[in-house]
Amino acid sequence: VITKTFIKFNEMKKSAGGNGGCNSFGSTLTVNNDAISITEIFSTKMYCEGIQPTEDVFFKQLEKVNRFEIKDKALLLYHDKDLLLEFESE
Repeated sequence: VITKTFIKFNEMKKSAGGNGGCNSFGSTLTVNNDAISITEIFSTKMYCEGIQPTEDVFFKQLEKVNRFEIKDKALLLYHDKDLLLEFESE
């Protein structure tokens, strides 16, 4: 089952979660100005042929994120100056 990758943030609950393309995930979230930390990532453990390597990299990149920026409808997630992930709002 391959689904659209997405992430949702809940600053009040200090959590982030979504889907990595195959598995649902959750994590602990810390936000301070433009600094962000996504830690303690956990996910369901289904294996999806063809998408698994990409999803594994996605989760590893999320753990490295330490800064974010919002441009137009895009959420840009960085490690220092390196852009790691980009999401577009629907």
